[in-house]
Amino acid sequence: MVTLAKALAADGRFDVSVVHFYPGAFESELRAAAVPTVCVGKRHRWDLAGFFWRLVKAVRQLRPDILHGYLHESNLMALLLKPWCGWPRVVWGIRDSRTDADTWGLLGRLSFRLNCLFSGAADLIIANSRAGRSYYVAQGYPEQGFEVVPNGMDVQRFQPRPGRHADKPGALRFAMVGRLHPMKDHATFLRALAEVPDAFGVVMGDGDAGQVQELRQLAESLGVASRLEWRAAESDLASVYPGFDCLVSASAYGEGFSNVVGEAMACGLPVIVSDVGDSAWLLGESSWVFPAGDHASLAARMRHLAAMPAERRVVLGQDNRRRIEENFALARMVERTAVMLDQSLGKAGPVRRILWITTGLGTGGAEMMLTQVIAGLPHLSHQVISLTAGGKHVEPLKAAGAGVHSLDMPAGRPTLSALLRLLRLAWAPRPDVVMGWMYHGCLAAVLVKLFRLGQGRVVWNIRQSLYDLALEKPGSARVIRLLARLAPLAEVITYNSQVSARQHEAVGYPAGKTLLIPNGFDLSRWRPLADEARFVFPGRGGHGGRLFVGRFGRYSAMKDYPTFLDAAALMVKELPEVEFVLVGTGVDGSNNELIGKVEELGLQKHVHLLGERQDLPLLTASLDLAVSSSAFGEGFPNVVGEAMACSVPVVATDIGDTAWVMGDSGTLVPARDPARLADACLAVLKLPRVERLRRGAEGRRRIEECFSLAAVLGRFDALLQAPD
Repeated sequence: MVTLAKALAADGRFDVSVVHFYPGAFESELRAAAVPTVCVGKRHRWDLAGFFWRLVKAVRQLRPDILHGYLHESNLMALLLKPWCGWPRVVWGIRDSRTDADTWGLLGRLSFRLNCLFSGAADLIIANSRAGRSYYVAQGYPEQGFEVVPNGMDVQRFQPRPGRHADKPGALRFAMVGRLHPMKDHATFLRALAEVPDAFGVVMGDGDAGQVQELRQLAESLGVASRLEWRAAESDLASVYPGFDCLVSASAYGEGFSNVVGEAMACGLPVIVSDVGDSAWLLGESSWVFPAGDHASLAARMRHLAAMPAERRVVLGQDNRRRIEENFALARMVERTAVMLDQSLGKAGPVRRILWITTGLGTGGAEMMLTQVIAGLPHLSHQVISLTAGGKHVEPLKAAGAGVHSLDMPAGRPTLSALLRLLRLAWAPRPDVVMGWMYHGCLAAVLVKLFRLGQGRVVWNIRQSLYDLALEKPGSARVIRLLARLAPLAEVITYNSQVSARQHEAVGYPAGKTLLIPNGFDLSRWRPLADEARFVFPGRGGHGGRLFVGRFGRYSAMKDYPTFLDAAALMVKELPEVEFVLVGTGVDGSNNELIGKVEELGLQKHVHLLGERQDLPLLTASLDLAVSSSAFGEGFPNVVGEAMACSVPVVATDIGDTAWVMGDSGTLVPARDPARLADACLAVLKLPRVERLRRGAEGRRRIEECFSLAAVLGRFDALLQAPD
């Protein structure tokens, strides 16, 4: 609450004051941020009438437009104050996922029942967790006007810092941070610690004397007291987390959105959590989630982490920080809350409703860009329909506040049941804009327009180039031809590539509807790294005298991995110290075709097949050279722009808009020419290191000047909010 109040005040759109019942440590922090505070001074539990009158006088002097309650008693007070203070809008804040009202006594149980009874009178309810919203709706809270805004982490304050890191020797320190309360279930943590004899435990937090004594006795009986540190609660947790090797959240119930988990992730720590509240959603990695109360399952995960190589634990922590930066940063929470508060006052006007229909949400540049656009436009209402099942981008889209629905349609085989579900889902949100994303998504957008009798503007987004229909799958080729006939039903056709726009216009797509919006790159995510922060690739030991060349992208004909490997074999003859890192869906040891090619060329000691990865920014920034060997089909080549943003030199085939993206910063070669590709790569690798760094910096500057994510989001925003 303090973080949000400070950020809203700094934003400038709101004049924020904080009224609180009791004095506390955060008063000075609010005042230092120029946020006025008023302490009403509730004297004791039964100080009711006098307290309420003082509260009325304090709030009437502020004359608020919005009364935002936080937690149950404050929510009720905000509602009771409404007629005394000029009938402001009342917003409730829900901060847990399940009440423990039974432990509050008579007044607590009465308060909870009153909240349930009068929740419908609030103008807006904001929960910080999906689990909390689901629970309170089941208790009688209204579904309409009940929104979820996850907590935002201050990634500038909570960040990796010098401390006791996982790459230092010694027993790993597993820590629990939070008040000592049955809800937090420290007992499960202690029992798990007893089964990991080489680990050291830290319990940080305060609690009532009885609870503390009970836990200390349990530690003694389990034989873990000698390797357990008890620490009082501290206010500067940003400096505390880096001293741990892993944070554990063992909560048994009641957890909504765990700040402790989010803060530790922002600090680059590995985290293990119980499946309570939104902790699993926050972490986003199921292998580090255990059933609540299952100490054996927690212990197994602690042992697994302890057995990992030190550098892998570091990468795991970096992945956690990246997830916070991308999905749960403070700026996103503030913007989403500000938009909702403006809407509650009627200042923002009706929210534009956007229905996105995409072929899928799996691995790929098109899917990643869709997620970035939706996450970057939180002031719009987003619903996403994926024609195929699941995908890695489902959870990030949900974290960005979008509704996500999968039709589970088999690839290339539409079914009647999927079609009927598409039409039913498309009717409910009454969208202002229906955006088709990739070919099949565009076709589905046309069907939705016909079904809705013309309601909602239809916009298409084409994501690839079109060199020859014969190179496409037969089903895709039919859809491409059909879309050329249906193009009059689309108001705008957007392309991410200049070449793609010209190619589609040549087969009948109307040039008058063309709008070019290139891909944009998040420069805070794709950035250069210092040598000590680079990833240590598997094989023969890191960067000591070796050169690493990367080819990232899914395994498909258009990516032309055979040409890349033929070029790699030529490079090894001149530079035996060069190694090749291949990353992407299908680029792993289960790909017999790829393995056969590697063995045929005798490259087994030089090629690393890493498969699909979630840490692409780290891997990209750790390369000495990035290569794109695509033979056809590329529109706007994301892997080229990502490497440039990381200050990595690039050699690429002249396909799609690669030349436009690289400008003068990289090297272009013809497609399907291993010798030319090898020569160009060798020319870069043989340069002095300082010259390679200079070339990489030129690429970074071009991305900053021409292809930043912020500029691209602005163009999408203007398109989606254009008047009907």
